[in-house]
Formats: sequence, C-alpha cells, structure tokens
Amino acid sequence: MNLWLPNTVNYAAYKVDYAVRQYDNRLMFARNMDNGDWCIFVRMPNDAEPYPILGFQDTIPEPFEAIDRLKAADTMRHGDRIYKDMVASQEKYRADLKYTADQAIADSAERTEHMMRQRGASPVIKSLPKGVSNNDA
Repeated sequence: MNLWLPNTVNYAAYKVDYAVRQYDNRLMFARNMDNGDWCIFVRMPNDAEPYPILGFQDTIPEPFEAIDRLKAADTMRHGDRIYKDMVASQEKYRADLKYTADQAIADSAERTEHMMRQRGASPVIKSLPKGVSNNDA
C-alpha cells in the first residue's frame, strides 16, 4: 500500500510553484536534476522537455522573490523597458569612460607642460618664418 505523507512534500517549493503558475501558466518551479538547482522552467510545446529559464542554485526562494526575478527578466512583457534601461546604462558607461579619458588627457598635458617649463622650454609651439629661430633673444 502506498501512502502519501505530508513530510515528503516540500511546501516551500509548492508555494513558489503556485506563485509562478499564477504569474504565467506556462511556467513551473522544480528542481533541475541535471545540476541540483531549483529553477523556473517554461513548458515547451509538443510535449518537449521543460526548459529552465531562471535558476536559484540550491535554495528555494520566497514566492515574492521568484516573482520579482521573473518580472525583472520577462522580456515578453517588459522588453521595451529592459532595452531602454540597457541603452541608458551603456550611454552612462560611455560618458563615464569619456570623462575618465578626458581627465587623463588633461592630466598628461599638465604634466608635459610642467616638465617642459622645468627645462626652460615653452609648451607653446610657435610657428616662425624661415631663418628665424626660437633661440634668438
């Protein structure tokens, strides 16, 4: 006789699975037996194996944490926002990189000018007619 015992059911995983199914009925929460991670899977059409889309390593998250991660990664529903955030992040990174490069250029120019003045040379390049030199005083 087979008996169902309450201690054999993982209620934490069941709660996450229920929340995930409420978010989208194509999704499910289960353990990936290939690597032992708890994952959110999407059910594939034509009876294909479910495909893992989000992993939580060996810990079962709280249902609200799983849903928050789903919402943050849901490109079907939030693709435009994710794309805009990504572009804004890249633009900020490029601006920061340009600012850092400009600061380095200015710093090296100041050091070069200081070095030239210590040697008695002028950092300003003067264009003189043929036959006239900078050494004539």
